[in-house]
Amino acid sequence: MMKAKSVWLVMLVVLALAGCRGGDLQGEPQGEPDSEGTPVPTLPPPPPSGRMVVVDGQLASPYPSLPLGFGGGVSGEVLTITVTAGDLVAAGDLLALLDDADLQRAVDDAQRLLDRATADREQAAQQWERDLADAEKALADAERALTTTRLQYSDTPLEEARTALERAQQAELDAKDTYDKVLVAWPPIPGDSYYAAWQNAIRERELAEMRLVDAEDAHSADYLGLQAREEDVAQAGRALAALESGVAPAYDRAVEDAQRELARAEEAHAHARLTAPWAAIVLSLDVAPDALVGVGTPVVTLLNVDDGLRFISQNLSEQHVATVYPGQRAVVVLRAFPESQLDGTIEAVAPQAGSGSATDARFTVYVRLAPTELRLMPGLTGRVEIYAEE
Repeated sequence: MMKAKSVWLVMLVVLALAGCRGGDLQGEPQGEPDSEGTPVPTLPPPPPSGRMVVVDGQLASPYPSLPLGFGGGVSGEVLTITVTAGDLVAAGDLLALLDDADLQRAVDDAQRLLDRATADREQAAQQWERDLADAEKALADAERALTTTRLQYSDTPLEEARTALERAQQAELDAKDTYDKVLVAWPPIPGDSYYAAWQNAIRERELAEMRLVDAEDAHSADYLGLQAREEDVAQAGRALAALESGVAPAYDRAVEDAQRELARAEEAHAHARLTAPWAAIVLSLDVAPDALVGVGTPVVTLLNVDDGLRFISQNLSEQHVATVYPGQRAVVVLRAFPESQLDGTIEAVAPQAGSGSATDARFTVYVRLAPTELRLMPGLTGRVEIYAEE
């Protein structure tokens, strides 16, 4: 009987030990199975070598706070403010609106001015196209008229009239010479017919002279007509050349001036919306809705957090400064989030300006934090653990 009890006691002890062992194995972290399907425990990362420097500090922005007002030289009544102190805003978020009634009217007036200038230019362009076509036709007509005049212009009639006069003059001389010979001939010859021939030659010579004068007048008139046609061609060419440069520059200048005025009005109207230039924290509201603000009047004050906050400690002692340098790993624990460790990197180590020899804490360390989903705010305090190498 005693022997059976001993066996049962041994079995209970074995089972208890097996249960304890099973619990330990179940509690171990299990990794990925190996090639045979057996889970391999995952080991925690080894602690960093060297010693750890711990100093306290707080979060701060690397940039100073910035009061913002409506830009672009605009002023007026604040219609609404869309943020409150402490809000986190992203770049481009709306902060405040200005009553833009006057600014919108200026945009509308500038747009109407541009529309009118554009319409005037289009009308001028259409008229220019018509004038250009008319000028091209006028030049073509003038050139055809010049060609016709040149074909009609000739020296032949004048030369023929001169030749006819010379012949008439020679015939007159011949007739007179014949008549003179008849008068002295012996026996005498009746001279009436010779005299009549001489007088007829005189009349022919006079007619030839008149024809020459007429031919000279006609030749001069043709020459003047030719010069007139040439001047018509030159004038039509100048008119066409003046039009080929395009619409009068005044129309383009009017459109450009109207475009600049519209751009200025639209820019001023855009400044009626005050937006965040970067990710920031709203530190304060400097005016209330319905307030009248002038050019540059601060409306809200922002703290830039676009580049992230820094954990800044001014308690780095001289005995540790030799082992702390930019690029080292650091872990920040904030009092507001004691269960969360924020990874960081030493960004800079700098001596404190004006620090005396009475204190050992004469250096400031700046820690850049890795991205986190925690709602971090400037002023949160905590500590930083810097893994300094030996």
